[in-house]
Amino acid sequence: MGYLGGSVTDVYSFAVYYFFWVAIAVFAFGAVYRIAKMVLFWRRVVKAEPRNRGVGAWIIGLIRTFVDPIIFSIKTKPHDFLAGMVALHLVGVIPLIFLLAHHVAFFAYWFSPYKIIAETGLWIPLSVTTSTLTITSPIEVKFVDSIWGPLTVVLNGDVLAILAILGTAFKIGTKVMEQIHGLRHVRWSDYFSLGLLLFILLTGYMAARHSTGTVTMDVGTYRTVLGLHILGAEVLLMLLPFSKYWHIVFGYWYGKLHEWYDLRVQKGLV
Repeated sequence: MGYLGGSVTDVYSFAVYYFFWVAIAVFAFGAVYRIAKMVLFWRRVVKAEPRNRGVGAWIIGLIRTFVDPIIFSIKTKPHDFLAGMVALHLVGVIPLIFLLAHHVAFFAYWFSPYKIIAETGLWIPLSVTTSTLTITSPIEVKFVDSIWGPLTVVLNGDVLAILAILGTAFKIGTKVMEQIHGLRHVRWSDYFSLGLLLFILLTGYMAARHSTGTVTMDVGTYRTVLGLHILGAEVLLMLLPFSKYWHIVFGYWYGKLHEWYDLRVQKGLV
């Protein structure tokens, strides 16, 4: 097995013990660059005097800033809302990344306070039949029973991964159709980003199931598939500050808060 300072023996050892730090460094540099660029090149524009409607209106406006676009999407593009927002984001990628038991153990290894997810039962199991299994980790992570109870029938890694895979495939198909119809905003980077996400989901699913779909993996194949999964996630982490995925980390939230302040607070819109 490879180790930090030793030789790279396979994809897994390279991804875990070497490339991990490269990905962290590139992500940190990119994040600092994007935020610093925004701050340093920000220019104040002339604005009208704010219309003060009170704190209550500001709070309602903040809620509506996030909720109104969702309602609009449900009314105008329900299929895109279900596949993109629900399957891919809300019940797919986000809980898989932050709540899947295996990921919780990994994050807790590098960031000890993350153990609270395991110790409070917020974690989700790999499948409905593994909700009581203990996840091994290089550090002591005590997994108490999941708080989700009967919800683990659907709130488990298998179901959420399939939903995320379907959502990602739908988004790729949408991009293809948009390009066929001559929409110019579709870029090759869109296909690469979505394809990379699909690759991460598929390799993660295969590694978690210890199967390629037809045969059970031996140790060497398992380490290769798991290594590819981790390597893909690290590449995605590196690309976050330089791609559309930046909106997940910062862009979306900053943009919405900016919209709320400009429209709801400054202009007093309701």
